[in-house]
Amino acid sequence: MEKKIYRSKIDWWIACMVFFAIVIVWAACIGSDRWVMLVYGGAITFLTVFLMFGIWYEIKGDELLVYQYFRPRRFPISKIAEVKKTTGYLATAGLSSRRVSIKFVNRSVLKSCMSLEISPKDRNDFIARLKEINPSIVTDSDTNP
Repeated sequence: MEKKIYRSKIDWWIACMVFFAIVIVWAACIGSDRWVMLVYGGAITFLTVFLMFGIWYEIKGDELLVYQYFRPRRFPISKIAEVKKTTGYLATAGLSSRRVSIKFVNRSVLKSCMSLEISPKDRNDFIARLKEINPSIVTDSDTNP
Protein backbone atom coordinates (compact mmCIF):
# COMPACT_ATOMS: atom_id res chain seq x y z
CA MET A 1 0.00 0.00 0.00
CA GLU A 2 1.29 3.45 -0.86
CA LYS A 3 2.09 6.06 1.72
CA LYS A 4 -0.22 8.98 2.36
CA ILE A 5 0.88 12.19 4.08
CA TYR A 6 -1.52 14.34 6.10
CA ARG A 7 -0.43 17.82 7.11
CA SER A 8 -1.39 19.18 10.51
CA LYS A 9 -4.27 21.62 10.55
CA ILE A 10 -3.25 25.02 11.91
CA ASP A 11 -5.92 27.14 13.60
CA TRP A 12 -6.12 30.72 12.35
CA TRP A 13 -5.48 32.19 15.80
CA ILE A 14 -2.27 30.18 16.21
CA ALA A 15 -1.05 31.47 12.84
CA CYS A 16 -1.88 35.03 13.94
CA MET A 17 0.00 34.60 17.22
CA VAL A 18 3.07 33.27 15.41
CA PHE A 19 2.96 36.14 12.91
CA PHE A 20 2.62 38.63 15.78
CA ALA A 21 5.59 37.07 17.59
CA ILE A 22 7.74 37.32 14.45
CA VAL A 23 6.76 40.99 14.00
CA ILE A 24 7.70 41.68 17.65
CA VAL A 25 11.11 40.02 17.17
CA TRP A 26 11.85 42.08 14.07
CA ALA A 27 10.60 45.27 15.75
CA ALA A 28 12.90 44.60 18.72
CA CYS A 29 15.84 44.40 16.31
CA ILE A 30 15.25 47.94 15.01
CA GLY A 31 18.09 50.19 16.01
CA SER A 32 20.66 47.41 16.27
CA ASP A 33 23.38 46.60 13.77
CA ARG A 34 22.15 45.06 10.53
CA TRP A 35 24.07 41.83 11.01
CA VAL A 36 22.58 41.42 14.51
CA MET A 37 19.11 42.06 13.13
CA LEU A 38 19.60 39.56 10.31
CA VAL A 39 21.17 36.85 12.46
CA TYR A 40 18.82 37.00 15.44
CA GLY A 41 15.65 37.97 13.58
CA GLY A 42 16.33 35.46 10.82
CA ALA A 43 17.17 32.65 13.25
CA ILE A 44 14.06 33.21 15.36
CA THR A 45 11.87 33.53 12.26
CA PHE A 46 13.30 30.30 10.80
CA LEU A 47 12.89 28.45 14.09
CA THR A 48 9.30 29.62 14.51
CA VAL A 49 8.30 28.62 10.97
CA PHE A 50 10.18 25.32 11.36
CA LEU A 51 8.26 24.53 14.55
CA MET A 52 4.95 25.52 13.02
CA PHE A 53 5.26 23.39 9.88
CA GLY A 54 7.31 20.59 11.44
CA ILE A 55 4.30 18.45 12.32
CA TRP A 56 2.70 15.99 9.89
CA TYR A 57 1.33 12.48 9.83
CA GLU A 58 2.00 9.63 7.44
CA ILE A 59 0.21 6.34 6.90
CA LYS A 60 2.62 3.87 5.36
CA GLY A 61 1.66 0.22 5.12
CA ASP A 62 0.52 -0.88 8.60
CA GLU A 63 2.21 2.02 10.38
CA LEU A 64 1.10 5.46 11.46
CA LEU A 65 4.08 7.80 11.61
CA VAL A 66 3.70 11.00 13.59
CA TYR A 67 6.41 13.48 12.62
CA GLN A 68 6.92 16.11 15.27
CA TYR A 69 9.77 18.42 14.30
CA PHE A 70 11.10 15.89 11.78
CA ARG A 71 11.43 13.16 14.40
CA PRO A 72 9.09 10.28 13.56
CA ARG A 73 7.25 8.14 16.09
CA ARG A 74 5.85 4.88 14.74
CA PHE A 75 2.58 3.32 15.82
CA PRO A 76 1.15 0.05 14.48
CA ILE A 77 -2.28 0.56 12.93
CA SER A 78 -3.17 -3.03 13.85
CA LYS A 79 -3.00 -2.02 17.54
CA ILE A 80 -5.50 0.85 17.18
CA ALA A 81 -8.78 0.12 18.98
CA GLU A 82 -10.72 3.37 18.61
CA VAL A 83 -10.56 6.61 16.60
CA LYS A 84 -12.83 9.54 17.42
CA LYS A 85 -13.12 13.16 16.39
CA THR A 86 -12.57 15.50 19.31
CA THR A 87 -11.84 19.10 20.18
CA GLY A 88 -9.44 20.33 22.80
CA TYR A 89 -6.04 21.77 23.50
CA LEU A 90 -3.96 19.03 25.04
CA ALA A 91 -0.20 19.39 24.58
CA THR A 92 0.18 16.94 21.71
CA ALA A 93 1.35 16.83 18.13
CA GLY A 94 -1.26 19.14 16.71
CA LEU A 95 -1.81 22.84 16.07
CA SER A 96 -5.59 22.82 15.98
CA SER A 97 -8.46 22.26 18.37
CA ARG A 98 -10.14 19.97 15.82
CA ARG A 99 -8.36 16.70 16.51
CA VAL A 100 -8.49 12.97 16.15
CA SER A 101 -8.18 10.93 19.35
CA ILE A 102 -6.60 7.50 18.87
CA LYS A 103 -6.83 4.80 21.54
CA PHE A 104 -4.72 1.69 21.31
CA VAL A 105 -5.53 -1.90 22.26
CA ASN A 106 -3.03 -1.84 25.12
CA ARG A 107 -1.15 0.97 26.76
CA SER A 108 2.29 -0.46 25.97
CA VAL A 109 2.10 1.11 22.48
CA LEU A 110 2.14 4.68 23.82
CA LYS A 111 3.62 3.74 27.20
CA SER A 112 0.74 5.75 28.66
CA CYS A 113 -2.94 5.35 29.43
CA MET A 114 -3.71 8.58 27.52
CA SER A 115 -4.86 8.53 23.94
CA LEU A 116 -2.83 9.96 21.05
CA GLU A 117 -4.34 13.22 19.82
CA ILE A 118 -3.34 14.61 16.45
CA SER A 119 -4.85 17.18 14.07
CA PRO A 120 -4.80 16.13 10.41
CA LYS A 121 -6.35 18.64 7.99
CA ASP A 122 -8.70 16.07 6.46
CA ARG A 123 -9.97 14.15 9.48
CA ASN A 124 -12.58 12.16 7.55
CA ASP A 125 -10.11 10.85 4.97
CA PHE A 126 -7.57 10.10 7.70
CA ILE A 127 -10.06 8.04 9.72
CA ALA A 128 -11.34 6.27 6.59
CA ARG A 129 -7.77 5.35 5.63
CA LEU A 130 -7.06 3.91 9.09
CA LYS A 131 -10.36 1.97 8.99
CA GLU A 132 -9.47 0.64 5.53
CA ILE A 133 -6.22 -0.81 6.89
CA ASN A 134 -7.72 -2.06 10.18
CA PRO A 135 -11.48 -2.70 9.85
CA SER A 136 -11.80 -3.55 13.57
CA ILE A 137 -11.23 0.10 14.57
CA VAL A 138 -14.27 1.61 16.30
CA THR A 139 -15.12 5.10 15.01
CA ASP A 140 -17.68 7.82 15.73
CA SER A 141 -19.93 6.54 12.95
CA ASP A 142 -19.90 3.04 14.49
CA THR A 143 -21.03 4.25 17.92
CA ASN A 144 -23.48 6.94 16.73
CA PRO A 145 -25.62 5.47 13.92
